[in-house]
Amino acid sequence: MSDLISEFSTPQLLAIYSVIIVVCVEKWLVLPEKFHPLTFAKIVAQGMAYKVSRGQSSNALQQIIAGTLAPLVLLAPFLVILTLLMYLAEYPIFFEALLLFIALRFEPLILLSKKIENTLKFEKKALARYQLQTMVLRKTTSLSSLGITKACIESLLLRFSHQYCTVMIVYLIGGGIAAISYRLLFEFSHCWHVRLPRFAYFAKPVRLLVDCIQWLPARLTGICFILAQHAVLGWRAFMRKPSHQQTRFFILNVQGAALGIQLGGPLYYAEEKLRFAKCGGPRLVTYEDIGRTIVTVKRAQWIFLAMCIIVSLLLNLGI
Repeated sequence: MSDLISEFSTPQLLAIYSVIIVVCVEKWLVLPEKFHPLTFAKIVAQGMAYKVSRGQSSNALQQIIAGTLAPLVLLAPFLVILTLLMYLAEYPIFFEALLLFIALRFEPLILLSKKIENTLKFEKKALARYQLQTMVLRKTTSLSSLGITKACIESLLLRFSHQYCTVMIVYLIGGGIAAISYRLLFEFSHCWHVRLPRFAYFAKPVRLLVDCIQWLPARLTGICFILAQHAVLGWRAFMRKPSHQQTRFFILNVQGAALGIQLGGPLYYAEEKLRFAKCGGPRLVTYEDIGRTIVTVKRAQWIFLAMCIIVSLLLNLGI
């Protein structure tokens, strides 16, 4: 009996158990934005960026050096404390799961997307733009209903890959400290977004690191999304060579094709218009597609979780 218990209590299996529990808890226990630890981290990151990044007063090389040191300065003390606590803890798996719960925060985006869909249903575009501002960095003041819908869907798809699936993979590979470290870097990359002129050079180091981490999880997320919606159309988009040239385009192209809706196109960051290729399916989006996207994302969540469990079990059994 003791051998059986020890067989099912290996660190790898405990990590799987913790993922299953945290995924379920995260869906039902939604912490308010102002009380969540990531909110405090974003405030600190924004404060540091506006002090260190001086815009016109520094050249590109100085900005890149500052952007390299900034995440190190913010993360190093925090990670040292976490490592010591984990080392001293009698049940480190509890703290691992807690860190995953903090890093995995995704359900509020689902709830916000539902609010935007409901707002567009009653043709309240001004309110929908206001709600969308908390979800995207792009300029929303002049967006039409179609633009609001497209921005909402794109943000949901990108964040599903980047702040849900990638967090889970990093956790299974490196544990809770690795997961929270990635999530903080991801939040830093949004606070110091490379498409905002002020952070064009300052944000490059953290953006490059985050892009490298996200590359493989984005491909696995695409496969899960194909299985959750339309395998044929999604797989055709997946197999096209241009899809793999840039992670953002890959996610929107594959998942948009699976949903049968057109994504991408020009958008505004600050006052600058950026042109992105249109991708995905042939049909223009409608507000009902937000609900379809939410349903498909929820299916893909469970498919992705099952995939992670199966792969972890096979590795644990040495197959």
